[in-house]
Amino acid sequence: MVNVAVDESVLNERGKIDAKKTGMLFFDSFSNSYFTLGDKVGNAWNEGREFMTLNR
Repeated sequence: MVNVAVDESVLNERGKIDAKKTGMLFFDSFSNSYFTLGDKVGNAWNEGREFMTLNR
């Protein structure tokens, strides 16, 4: 990463960005709608692990 800046108001107590505090939204061109970020729904690199082992 190069030149990344963030306002301290969106950091958590550990100094990491808290996505819920950012107020970010995204546009879905398929539904022509805007959405906000919601709750955490899974852990990266772990959720699909059981499916990977089933196919081996």
